Amino acid sequence: MKNVYDTTDAKTLLQLKRLEADALLDVLRTINHSELKISQLCTIARNVLHSQLGVKKMAFYYRFEDEWVEGLRMNFDEVSPDARAELFSIRRLTEIRAEDFPALAALGVEYALPIINQNQPSAFFVIADFADSEVEAQNDLIFVETLGNILSVAIRNKQLFKEKMNRELLLRELEVAEAIQRQLLISDFSRFRELDVHGFNVAHHRIGGDFFDVIKQGKGTTFVCIADVSGKGIGAALLMSNLLANFRALCAQYSEVADIVRELNRILMNITVGEKFVTLFIAKIDTQQNKLTYINAGHNYPLFFHGGQMRYLDKGCLLLGIMPQLDIEQESLDFEAGDFLFMYTDGLAEQVDEYDEMFGTERIENFLTSNPLTSAREVNEQLYRELKAHGGQSEAVDDITMLSVKFL
Repeated sequence: MKNVYDTTDAKTLLQLKRLEADALLDVLRTINHSELKISQLCTIARNVLHSQLGVKKMAFYYRFEDEWVEGLRMNFDEVSPDARAELFSIRRLTEIRAEDFPALAALGVEYALPIINQNQPSAFFVIADFADSEVEAQNDLIFVETLGNILSVAIRNKQLFKEKMNRELLLRELEVAEAIQRQLLISDFSRFRELDVHGFNVAHHRIGGDFFDVIKQGKGTTFVCIADVSGKGIGAALLMSNLLANFRALCAQYSEVADIVRELNRILMNITVGEKFVTLFIAKIDTQQNKLTYINAGHNYPLFFHGGQMRYLDKGCLLLGIMPQLDIEQESLDFEAGDFLFMYTDGLAEQVDEYDEMFGTERIENFLTSNPLTSAREVNEQLYRELKAHGGQSEAVDDITMLSVKFL
């Protein structure tokens, strides 16, 4: 019986090509439905090849997240690791011969056809038992390649759509987390009438691991705290929220900064089992006795301005979350009206400019010593403007937090 592809009749060949084009067009129309799963797309491809070309043995593999996935397999035994290795080494349409590809040949594969995208294979068809002549086989392989390209693009579009949806979901979750975290940080400082206090926070990626707090405990006593949780992102933000809640609870329970620090360390060790650490500075301000008592747990040295002199507040202990027991040293200082306390996290000093030069502690100290410390808010805002001028268009490398207290 004469094979239809052996004909030289132009009308017959045109009709065959039109049928093939219609089949591909039907595939395109079908796969444009975004609700179809990748497995359903592969099933459509199998049905088209089987009904249109009479392909009796086929398999299709596609790349997903740097791994090869079997999309369909029809009348082939399970592909062995050796056969997979042979297949994935192929970079062009290849007729399978036993001397070159013994594992594929043992499966009965006749042709392997890679689908190339950006010079790399994104999918593979293997087929066998599908044509009655060399002319028909060559024509069918062109069809298979075209279908493979359509299928590969459709799968990639599915993956991109899924990635887009995941990004949008994550963005919405981050927006909620950002709003929650923003509400956790104190923003109304007008209630502290015995002190001029102002805090400022900019998260590196919308949410962060820095926090500050100001808590009034009875008449004449106020606790101030600033902390930096190791790491970034959601994990650091969750830990920050937990520690902030515990700090507030402990301030209502204890009156001494050493007790609060020990309890925070115990809580942190229980939560993280030594896998996370926190730098923290806490001070108890007694406005009736004009006395400040503080502990610095591995944090950037706050700057205390008293009587025209600047000093570092460096007494304390190791950072929290490293050791179950802390050897704590605390210090008490006298203050008077006009004195100033400036606290910050390392994101302020580590901000770089376009030449990777850090803002640095020296610039922070020079700014504070060369400008009038008029109010807590004004100092924070002016220093942040200096920081932005230094950084220009450079992205922040970490969360940036400042907490200032002017003694009245």
